[in-house]
Amino acid sequence: MSELNPKEDVCFLGLGVSAPCYYRAMLPAMALKADWAGVHGYPPKLWYATGSVKGESKLPDLIDDYKVIVIQQPKGESWEQMITALQGAGKKVVFEVDDYLHGVNERVDHGFKDSFDQRALVLYERCMRMCDAMIVSTDFIARKYKKFNPNIYVCKNGLDLKRYALTRPKRDTVNIGWAGATGHLEAIRPWITQVYHLMMQREEVCFVSIGQNFADGLKPHVGEERAISIPFCAIEQYPAAMSMIDIALAPAGGGGWYKGKSDLRWLEASALGIPIIARETVYPEIEHGVTGFHATAPHEMVPILMDLLNDPDLRERIGSQAKEYVSEHRSITKTSEVWADALQAIAG
Repeated sequence: MSELNPKEDVCFLGLGVSAPCYYRAMLPAMALKADWAGVHGYPPKLWYATGSVKGESKLPDLIDDYKVIVIQQPKGESWEQMITALQGAGKKVVFEVDDYLHGVNERVDHGFKDSFDQRALVLYERCMRMCDAMIVSTDFIARKYKKFNPNIYVCKNGLDLKRYALTRPKRDTVNIGWAGATGHLEAIRPWITQVYHLMMQREEVCFVSIGQNFADGLKPHVGEERAISIPFCAIEQYPAAMSMIDIALAPAGGGGWYKGKSDLRWLEASALGIPIIARETVYPEIEHGVTGFHATAPHEMVPILMDLLNDPDLRERIGSQAKEYVSEHRSITKTSEVWADALQAIAG
């Protein structure tokens, strides 16, 4: 098997300027020194949004320049034609996805559920079957999608730790927080109820939500200065926004969409030295009581939260241990080694 040179042989095509493009195209590409581009539209009328292709800001020439092309969530006839053309030119085409797409439509609180109806899912499945391989972010997604493409690889998310090299400001409050995107209201609501009860008893406790306006419901009861909703922000601003949190929450439901989620919330909190309470099914890599805490239901979460509120040294110790673990095992420098092995196997 000839050695694959990612710098010359691999290109990542991501979804515009989205978070999946950043985490699953840009970061591994930069770690591997490969080309990457965030694009909009459908072949042959793709348009460039961001990226680095041969050191320039331009669309890549997929037919002539690469051996392996990683495409995020292609679907539809035009992508099927593109996949066929690339394979006809001797390229290996990889379908990349870090969500369980078939679970999105089950979530009544997901802002994009209508885009994942049965017709759309069939189109995704057709591209999955056509591609030479798939790369996914979790074992659960791999098990679910193996029926569409048996040549499937799990490449976990990693972080660019330099973006999280921030000093969290000292404050008189203790800020409990949640950060993320759409589809989590049902899971977070009962946990916020418990946070509200604590806030009514403890004036130093505040709640911060980032990406969703979950804190808004608390404002009439505790005041705007103790309940802060930060809108969905750019990737460049995200670590700074998270620095407002002292204890992070990461609840999850029991459906397939939740089970397919990656552990990014834990990685991001840990990179900032923030202890987290999370559901084990989504965050199995957390060592309970060492690099974070596991809780499935609010009644399991509350005593842990109380311990963290009452013990600053415990918050510091767990946050520090989590940061050390993530720095050693889940930096993009480390996880890109798995990407490199997967791409080599696919090329071979």
